[in-house]
Amino acid sequence: MDIVIIENQFTQTVEDIAKVAGWSVDRKIVLAIASTYVATGKTFDALKYKEVLQEIKKQTSWMSPLRTTIGYSIAANIMEQDDIEQAVKNILVNEKILKEAKFKSGNFNFIGAQFLTKIESEKKAHAQTARALYEAIRKHHRFLTSFDDIPYAVLLSNPTDDVVLRAETMNRYYKELRTYYFNAGNELQWLSQVLTFLSPQYDNNLVPSVGTIRDTLKKQDVKVKTMHYPLLGFLAILQVNNAQILQITDLYHELKGMKLLKWHREFVLFMAIQIAIFDMAKVQQSLSMSIMASIELLIQAQQAAMMAAVTAAAVASNSGSS
Repeated sequence: MDIVIIENQFTQTVEDIAKVAGWSVDRKIVLAIASTYVATGKTFDALKYKEVLQEIKKQTSWMSPLRTTIGYSIAANIMEQDDIEQAVKNILVNEKILKEAKFKSGNFNFIGAQFLTKIESEKKAHAQTARALYEAIRKHHRFLTSFDDIPYAVLLSNPTDDVVLRAETMNRYYKELRTYYFNAGNELQWLSQVLTFLSPQYDNNLVPSVGTIRDTLKKQDVKVKTMHYPLLGFLAILQVNNAQILQITDLYHELKGMKLLKWHREFVLFMAIQIAIFDMAKVQQSLSMSIMASIELLIQAQQAAMMAAVTAAAVASNSGSS
């Protein structure tokens, strides 16, 4: 895709989102939504986005997390559905089911609610399995596992899942990644979770692949931060080759020149990888639509979790200074 076309689409989408959401909404949320639309080649519908935001207000109280910053990100995902009223109801019902499964209500619970199965008869079982996976992960990393792991626990579980095996595999990936000099923390845990996306069984090739991808990007002067760790996992499970990684680095360096990203450089790599992944999907028959849809949700979960963490930090900072 031509960089001029990308920049024009991104600029227009950011403006359209900001007009509807209002300039008080965290700029990072606006950029995250816009980058996803540009990467997937979808056109942002400002009128429908406004309808979704109004529907959310209609169905929620003023204290609902959906009325906060994270709600603007979730609203963008709901836009993809035909029946907006029912889509909002589904999020609220799913969040309630997750609460019944002992997940604490909050931003991350609403993010996770997006990933609960659409099969009504399996929702409660899915939520219970997600909770079991969350607890299994927590046994390995008691102090590291927190609310921001909820979306991944929901997305990476199903009622027939062996949660103990998946959690053990995640922990094994985590420990092996540390030997490749990845920094310990939430982002590394998310990366270890992403690596179990295709299978709960351990794959000897994935960690070396993640290390190679990171090193190749760094050699090409790409700034890989801890927040980008899960992105490396997406590339590893897609088995990108060296030529495709170089395409990502070329796009990264072109995107760096965009004015809107001058003060938000962390989004450059997000955009470059998203665009590359969806370009790959157009030419590789092996990448099914279901896999691509799931990866899109994973990327959205990562961005939403990052935004929720930023918001929580800002709230804590403001509370401390008051």
